[in-house]
Amino acid sequence: MARSRRIQIYSLSVLLNLFILVPLVAAQGIPSMHWGGMELQTSVNNCIGRARKAVFDARLNNTQVAGWQVYGHNNNAAVLVSCAAMANKRSYLTVVASSSDSRAAELLRNDVRTRIARMREFD
Repeated sequence: MARSRRIQIYSLSVLLNLFILVPLVAAQGIPSMHWGGMELQTSVNNCIGRARKAVFDARLNNTQVAGWQVYGHNNNAAVLVSCAAMANKRSYLTVVASSSDSRAAELLRNDVRTRIARMREFD
């Protein structure tokens, strides 16, 4: 299976997981979702470590880690960060945020993704 096809399937599975995590509120309708991904030149374990630190540094509440996924939320939005192992100690990172306020979801997604992208490993 081509690399881009695997990434598409992986991203879709993350999106479906987030629909399960974020309850729909009848009065507010379907929440807005923002997502983005990137390839990281690091192992999946380091990817999850970065995600945990980014969620902690963003001061998110009710953080949870399960396998290769990290979840957290603030008063306005929820975020799910997921890492997938790739060849040669690389990872594919997907960050998905959801909120009834589209701007809040966008800002949280950008904040967490930027924090992760700026991190570096040291030998």
